[in-house]
Amino acid sequence: MALVYAVGTVLPLRDRTLSLVLAGIAIGSMLGALIALVKTLADPYTQLPAITFWLLGSFSSITAVDLGLLAALAALGLVPLVLMRWRADALALSDDEVHALGLRLPVLRLALVCGATLATSGTVAAAGIIGWIGLVVPHAARLMVGGSFSRVLPVAMLLGALLMLVIDTLGRSIGQSEVPPGVLTALVGAPVLFALMLRRSDG
Repeated sequence: MALVYAVGTVLPLRDRTLSLVLAGIAIGSMLGALIALVKTLADPYTQLPAITFWLLGSFSSITAVDLGLLAALAALGLVPLVLMRWRADALALSDDEVHALGLRLPVLRLALVCGATLATSGTVAAAGIIGWIGLVVPHAARLMVGGSFSRVLPVAMLLGALLMLVIDTLGRSIGQSEVPPGVLTALVGAPVLFALMLRRSDG
């Protein structure tokens, strides 16, 4: 994330959000290629299955110690998000409007990005890559409570936890072997996100 932010700030684009998105796509593609290289060089009997299951996501190996550490990291990451929840809505404005409000946009953006990254990176490291949650849940939360970040944040946290509980339960119940949660979220996430976006545009 630090590399994405560093690259995004030096791109000669006026839209900082677009710069971060483009930097994220480029660096994500590069890191994806490195993961493919690691898979190619990994031991096919021991290391490769572990990498594959991590890429699909799994809660089966999470211990009580891991849970305590992840809770601490998430709580630490939530500190700037909660403290700046009233200012986060300013990011929807243009840079000139944010400056007119007396807010330091680079500091605000960096604090929110660091908080969100810290709150999620530990979970990804422990449970693997479980996609679509970060896209579907915030859209659903905004449809329920509006666009204010101070209301979206707690609702999105609760919805995300409930959704993962349902996904994990389904993954353990629908077959003889556990279906990785990343598979289910990918199958369900795309059509659900599309439906939410259509509903939001119609509203």
